[in-house]
Amino acid sequence: MLKTLSAALVLIFASLFASASLASDAFDAGLIKKQSAYSFDDTVAKLEAALAARNIGVMNKVDHAAGAEAVGQSLRPTTLLIFGNPAIGSQLMAASQSIGLDLPLKALVFEDADGNICVEYNDINYIARRHGVPADHPVVARIAGGLEFVTNAATRPAE
Repeated sequence: MLKTLSAALVLIFASLFASASLASDAFDAGLIKKQSAYSFDDTVAKLEAALAARNIGVMNKVDHAAGAEAVGQSLRPTTLLIFGNPAIGSQLMAASQSIGLDLPLKALVFEDADGNICVEYNDINYIARRHGVPADHPVVARIAGGLEFVTNAATRPAE
């Protein structure tokens, strides 16, 4: 009986540990963050220019800091760019219409608590998995490469 009780407790603790680990992983999953070598305004401008150079339209630009200020609150510089190319995104929606919940894509440019300028965005591979799009879908790799290119252009000095 003691062995059975001990085994049951081991299973319970292992299960709790695994659940806590999964919860922690779920919190972090799917976000890519890059620190910029540029000022906030330059990072936003470089991201917009890189998107335009790849024929990716900016559909909306949300200045969260201005929104906070409008209601008497303060927020470090924080701007969300919402962007996409319907010719590409529609191919993903044909594979799984629910992916439209995560399209168009978004990138958040912000100043963190340490004064660093960062660009953070959703990993397209994570989004695809979330919506059941196969990992080898050619559009997923194309978008991943495009996101890598534009965010590097916005955050890293040209070599």
